[in-house]
Amino acid sequence: MRAMVFHGPGQKSWDEVPDPTITQPTDAIVRVGAVTICGTDLHILEGDVPEFAPGRILGHEAVGTIVEVGTGVHTRKVG
Repeated sequence: MRAMVFHGPGQKSWDEVPDPTITQPTDAIVRVGAVTICGTDLHILEGDVPEFAPGRILGHEAVGTIVEVGTGVHTRKVG
């Protein structure tokens, strides 16, 4: 899949990254239909958030369809 990846202050690109997998019982995988970055991402891009190292995937404001859930997910379902 493709994702916007932070590569350092002022440096970003659309990169191929591995498809997500369920790793915890409370995980859900969502096929994203629309996404955007938010103000927090803008601060990361400027280098104002030193905790975020290069390689961080940006864009957590999303709308999509659940395609898989972990065994501990009981309030959401596929579809």
